[in-house]
Amino acid sequence: MKKIILTSVLLLFLYMSGFSQTLNKEILCKKWYLEKYEVMWVDYEPDEKEKNDYILLKSDMTYASVDEGTKTFGKWTFNTEENYFTMFNDKGEGIKIIINKLSINKMVLNIDIKEMDGVDVHYTTKK
Repeated sequence: MKKIILTSVLLLFLYMSGFSQTLNKEILCKKWYLEKYEVMWVDYEPDEKEKNDYILLKSDMTYASVDEGTKTFGKWTFNTEENYFTMFNDKGEGIKIIINKLSINKMVLNIDIKEMDGVDVHYTTKK
């Protein structure tokens, strides 16, 4: 009997912890400033030309971003089941952004392109 109760509690805990990993759009909709890069547990500061980079995700599913001083505007979609969003520029070209960690003022993501494989990109809401 104790095994059945313990198993039930364990399964409930696993279900709830999996559920808590589901992200919602409201948490993402803010201005995120590039903080650092992480490769194999080593942190790297952004280059000088990346110091003012950011992503502004708006609740109307549009975005504005600065990447190495270049401004981009477009639309974004959000996949809540797999915790990623896709940013589309004005030409319809999209880039998949996989969210690894998200809190009120920190976000760690991976950009789904070969050149960024294994690189965790850290963003913060505080400049």
